[in-house]
Amino acid sequence: MTRSQKAGPLLTAALAALDRGWSVLPVQAVGAFAKRPHFVLTETGHQDQEDDKIKPSWKPLQTTPATPEQVSTWFAKESGKGVAIVTGTVSNVIVIDFDGPHGEALRQQWNLPVHVRTGSGGSHVYFEHPGWPVSTLNSKAKRELGQRWPGLDIRGDGGYALIPPSINPSGPYIWEGTPGDLLPLSRLPDDVRIFLGLMEAPKPPEPRSVAPVTPYQGSRQDNQGRPPGELLVSRALDQVNSGEGRNNAGMWLALQLRDNGYSRGEAQDVMRSYVAQVPVQDTHGRHDPYTENEAATTLASAFSRPARQPWEERKNSSGNNVVSDVKNPSSGTDELLTFVDMSDGLQPPPVPAISETGTGPVILTGDSAFQQVTAALQVRNIDGVVARRALTPEEIQRLIADRRALFVLSPSGAQERAFDAAGVEWYPLHDLQTRQDPETLNQLLTDAMTAAWEVSLQGSVPFLEHDLLALADARLNRGGHTYPTGLTAFDEAIGGGFYDGLHVLGGVTGGGKTALALAIAQFNAQAGRPVLYVTYEQSRYELWGRVISSNTGVPLRQLRTGGTAQHPVSELLRQNQRYQELTRGVAPHFTVIEGDGFEGGAWGTDRIAAQVRRMKAAYNAAPLVILDYLQRMPSGSDKEKRHQIDEVVMGLQVRLGRELNTPVLLISSVGRGKYGELVTAPLEERLGVFKESGGVEYTAYTASLLYPLGAAHVQALGLEEPPVPGSGRAALKGLWKYLVLDLAKNREGEAPRQWVLRWYPATGRFELQQAIDPEELAAAEGSKRKARTFTQN
Repeated sequence: MTRSQKAGPLLTAALAALDRGWSVLPVQAVGAFAKRPHFVLTETGHQDQEDDKIKPSWKPLQTTPATPEQVSTWFAKESGKGVAIVTGTVSNVIVIDFDGPHGEALRQQWNLPVHVRTGSGGSHVYFEHPGWPVSTLNSKAKRELGQRWPGLDIRGDGGYALIPPSINPSGPYIWEGTPGDLLPLSRLPDDVRIFLGLMEAPKPPEPRSVAPVTPYQGSRQDNQGRPPGELLVSRALDQVNSGEGRNNAGMWLALQLRDNGYSRGEAQDVMRSYVAQVPVQDTHGRHDPYTENEAATTLASAFSRPARQPWEERKNSSGNNVVSDVKNPSSGTDELLTFVDMSDGLQPPPVPAISETGTGPVILTGDSAFQQVTAALQVRNIDGVVARRALTPEEIQRLIADRRALFVLSPSGAQERAFDAAGVEWYPLHDLQTRQDPETLNQLLTDAMTAAWEVSLQGSVPFLEHDLLALADARLNRGGHTYPTGLTAFDEAIGGGFYDGLHVLGGVTGGGKTALALAIAQFNAQAGRPVLYVTYEQSRYELWGRVISSNTGVPLRQLRTGGTAQHPVSELLRQNQRYQELTRGVAPHFTVIEGDGFEGGAWGTDRIAAQVRRMKAAYNAAPLVILDYLQRMPSGSDKEKRHQIDEVVMGLQVRLGRELNTPVLLISSVGRGKYGELVTAPLEERLGVFKESGGVEYTAYTASLLYPLGAAHVQALGLEEPPVPGSGRAALKGLWKYLVLDLAKNREGEAPRQWVLRWYPATGRFELQQAIDPEELAAAEGSKRKARTFTQN
């Protein structure tokens, strides 16, 4: 059976879908970008251009189906491809996706047949399109949908769904129903149709209503000296009425609550008040209520970060009290937000002091929960517990002296740091719902305090039972990769390839380190894994010239000069098949940036992190970041060079490696030394060549060196002598050099390890020849030296 015959079913299925009136597109079937639009779309003009890069675009197919000729072009070669239908108005089809056990249970409960069994074992059910735009749900909508109907998703306008005989990494797609036999929407429950927008056509956008705001007439400070929640809500609603988005105003409100010392529980009550008063339309006039879930997410985001300087009272030019914050978090500017306090002399009520004697715990409630907790403790007191709205530093010291425990309702980050610094025995009571009847709250307090205390007796059990497993799942789903080098033994030694975190490759100028970095980049890009290469020394043209020359055979000298008027190199490349393959097979996943400032400013850690975020969004995977080279990276510091490098290295490890789960290969220039003898030198001496690189060898997860293998060691290892330039052997086999790849540090595995590489500079190819045992090499070299001495004598 020929290859074309094997690929035939995809083209047949795509053309059959066209005959049904469906719009189709080719998708990738394997690799990190499985189910994503295939680059072959560009061959029929379905493309966008961004940052001088051509990207496939399926947007035109959402309104106009492809022609049979275009489809035949896409599937002329079918290896690694799948076919999908574009759902929505263009195909007059909606696909409901039932995924996982919960989804399958829903489908059976609603008595719906299966049209397509997906590769993961889920099911697609095909419905008639209602005739008005139907959204393919975004991540925000999916969260709400998942809470009501777990495992349910919808592909409407702006979406697509794979069809048989496509295969993805989870398995094949199989028809179980008749493709054109669409179900009426009435087969779905009414509440599902209403939620998904399938019950009736959406109404035209309404003029956005204005949130009713009653001018705040109360005090500008509560009894703890903070701006009252009602005042902050009023200011947030003013922002909404002036055109600010509800989410932005909500984040402003959440940050103000955090910065002014509100507990998480207090802030939740204020945010609920805000939710109840904002308009139900978005800024475009669409009916889209702002929900408590959205407010809770905003609040969690705000409280996950440290509080800034709180509001403070000062006098304005008129002598009135003014409460201001240092910075407007909504705008990011230094604009002061001022509120004039017309109630001069208002003082917070005194807080009763902690008793001079006592043994029972203290519950710190804040204002909002104080009355409820006090009432609950009167039902049945728990070991002499007392409730307090606030505590002075002197009272905290009294608790320490009396060895009394402190329990804190929904502590803020600032409170946690303050209690830790004071050294008091304290326990957090998170997410305790205090709006209960006293009897119920009394039991909740008893259980919560007992559970908080017992956590300290469990050591790392909670972490291993919950947190570690959640972190492991997060790592599985974070869209990251292990990036191999293509040198099998080296990859096996470091656990399969470069993983998220910092890795360093050191070598002298001209020693092959950039060539090896380019080979690693090309190896991964060719496999569909995204690579970001930031060069601080060579231009993008020069760097790509090296890749092009090694792949096409066009001499680098011609690329540097552009050829001649009679034979321009650009025309030569246009006709070069390998260049076209490089453009389509490698370039889509290989981004090269000049980091020295010639392309709109220097690329430091922050700018690289922003680009990584963009690439993660585009490729659904963290890229391999290659930085060439360390000593030229901008630090933004005027410290001594070594300390600048240390700051850069730590920033890369924290910002890229840990926060963005990104593998970083850092190319570093190292001190010149006796490289011919370095292979048998002690490990400390080999690591010592990184002295120009700050403390990178201590921070990096792996540290490798690339240096020449001396002629004596070539003989001692019994290796074939490299060919002499101009010799017949050089013409036959090509010129090569022997290098040592020295894995001097390997945090996750065995080290040190050393290998002999054969490097072909003309083609940029590296071949791993054999492992090196330094002790055996030193002994063999000593024996040969003795033999030579004996012969001479």
